[in-house]
Amino acid sequence: MLTRRTSVRSAIAALGVATAIALSSAPAFAANEGTYSGSVGPCSAVEKIQLANVNGGLHDEMEFYPTSTATGCQFSIFNNNSFYWGSTGAGSGWIYDGPGNYLCPVIYYYTVSDHLPCN
Repeated sequence: MLTRRTSVRSAIAALGVATAIALSSAPAFAANEGTYSGSVGPCSAVEKIQLANVNGGLHDEMEFYPTSTATGCQFSIFNNNSFYWGSTGAGSGWIYDGPGNYLCPVIYYYTVSDHLPCN
């Protein structure tokens, strides 16, 4: 399921052996406040972006939370292409997404066939 936002600004990535869909957040000066959803296989999540007063200025905050989980689901947030947060079912809480940050929420789905058997 792709929203207008994900169809316009998403990146489809293969990281390791996982399939992933990235719902990318833009920097504060270009972000679209609102709620966006995405899914990969049985895994789905919602990303919320809102303008908030942070340290005396208006900046974006983002929250990413799973809405459907199954074995093999992983939910992550990258900040400036570095791992920032991960979960298999709990939400991220609100995270500052102002100047200097570029948050990118990602949904992974690992299937049994993605893993090599142990020898």
